[in-house]
Amino acid sequence: MLPSWLTEDYVQKALGNFYKDNQLRVQKVWAKPATEKGENFVGVMTRIYVDFVQGDGTEQKKSYILKQAVPANAPQAKLFGEYDVYNRELEMYDVVLPKMANILREAGINDKLMAEAVIVDRERTIMILEDLAPLRYTNADRVKQLDMVHTKMVLDMLAKFHAAGMVLNQREPELLSRNYDAHFFSRSKKGYGEVFTGLFRAFIRYVKSKPNLKNRYADKLENIITNLMDYAGRSVDVGEKDLKTLIHGDCWTTNVMYLYDDEGNPTTVLPIDFQFSTLTSPAVDLHYFFSTSLQSDVKQQETELVQYHYYALKRTLEALSYKGYFPSLFEYQLQFEKRRFLSVIIANVFQPIMVYQGSEDCEFVNLYQDTPEGIKFQDSMYEDMEIQRRVDTLLPVLDAKGLLDAH
Repeated sequence: MLPSWLTEDYVQKALGNFYKDNQLRVQKVWAKPATEKGENFVGVMTRIYVDFVQGDGTEQKKSYILKQAVPANAPQAKLFGEYDVYNRELEMYDVVLPKMANILREAGINDKLMAEAVIVDRERTIMILEDLAPLRYTNADRVKQLDMVHTKMVLDMLAKFHAAGMVLNQREPELLSRNYDAHFFSRSKKGYGEVFTGLFRAFIRYVKSKPNLKNRYADKLENIITNLMDYAGRSVDVGEKDLKTLIHGDCWTTNVMYLYDDEGNPTTVLPIDFQFSTLTSPAVDLHYFFSTSLQSDVKQQETELVQYHYYALKRTLEALSYKGYFPSLFEYQLQFEKRRFLSVIIANVFQPIMVYQGSEDCEFVNLYQDTPEGIKFQDSMYEDMEIQRRVDTLLPVLDAKGLLDAH
């Protein structure tokens, strides 16, 4: 069902401007949902199909993606309104990402940085984007997660993204000083505090259900929960000697899309979904990505992966003739380690949602509210044997690093 305002005239005007073709004529528009229930909590995505004739008489049949805010009566609407995620993503597609792509092109780096925006309509808080599916972009399997080849491609992409963000912030600091401070763990916002606290309580419930974990960690985790968002907030703080740039903010398996060659090898990767792009340390993207998206054997090489990203970032900044502070590898590893608390939260309470294969109702409120349906869903997340194995592996490491103590 198309919104009433999305008429053939509206689409025709948008496509005419996008293709710079005043003679373009739309003949037919129809649509169907672009995501399944539970795949995208932040917005509503609709695939629009358009038959049109170009000014030179060429007939075209193309599809596009309409991104809209969740309905005002959705339980999460207020939360996403507080973090201003929709206006932020509109500006990313309309202003920031094109500027970043231009910065990279200046150095001969012509990688595609995003899906092209056909129209960014701030009045209606919507975007129509090119559909990446016909271009053969596809997601990797969120449950199987990423091997080393897929992982390094994302790190190369993030290095270009972070480098372009650093140069843009140097050139136009006022642009990124607006509306790019609201990460999940921002102290000035409250909404995600309730979400993460609810998720963390579910994690503690699981730990208490396992005697060997309960005896060692339950009390420590109970003490953490009162300072949860403060500890996480410190992880996105940036000091004077910290690298600072625009990060993707929500970089995980489902928010990157790959192109593959005929042998099934990935050749290109493209980021999507920029609602949580934030001005902070690039190490925040690395922790988020490592904690949500990597196969276990790949994650074990985390230190080498930080090194890989560091050198890719350094090379890109040199190509961009960046003039500014850049840390040594040792200093950058310390900046990454300083944000290790993020893995306490993300690996233990976010990743189980991201690889969930169960049958319980995955409505947004069920992720964190202690209703009967919510508790049923949350408990079912930890029934996965791989998640249990990861918790068993991760908790001793976090404990040994002092992250489960007051700090």
